[in-house]
Amino acid sequence: MWSSEPADGYSDSFPVKRAMAGDVLVAYKMNGVSLPEAHGFPARIIVPGIYGMKHVQWLTEIELVDHDYQGYYQKQGWSDDAIVKTMSRIDLPGHGETIQGRDYTVRGLAFAGMRGIQQVEVSTDGGKSWQLATLDPAISPYAWVFWFYPWMIPSPGRYTIVVRATDGTGRLQSSVEQKPAPDGATGQHEITVTGNR
Repeated sequence: MWSSEPADGYSDSFPVKRAMAGDVLVAYKMNGVSLPEAHGFPARIIVPGIYGMKHVQWLTEIELVDHDYQGYYQKQGWSDDAIVKTMSRIDLPGHGETIQGRDYTVRGLAFAGMRGIQQVEVSTDGGKSWQLATLDPAISPYAWVFWFYPWMIPSPGRYTIVVRATDGTGRLQSSVEQKPAPDGATGQHEITVTGNR
């Protein structure tokens, strides 16, 4: 295990194999200048694909240990692996919004850590049926993916829109609602809108 210790006493760890994968950063500059204090000066760890609680800021020491070091959140019962769960969300329209006209483009984003996003599906009938959304090209294997769905509103009324994503391994986003503790939030984002034309 590789553990890190910051100036404020917070510490965490992740396996050496993950640390040596080639994409883990010890960031000490941002935009060509020293890392600002608000972003973790003098240095911070960035580990793609795991939750931010393991991205230790205000880093003063890195230690290689021969055991599974338990950091602050692990001692509170949170996940030791902290692998990012597949998520998707609807950004437009907003919950409770009234949509004017017959045509509307539903938009949002999806993310699955390093697994990437294979597809996003949208339901405009509360999850009874699903249609494929169009994905914008990913700008990085570490970034979220934007998606959009051109929706023809069949008639005036209230609609429940739901979104779900499938990650790059073919695994569908969980529909089970779970809070962030202990190993990441799950569930499908749902909004209600009114069509008015």
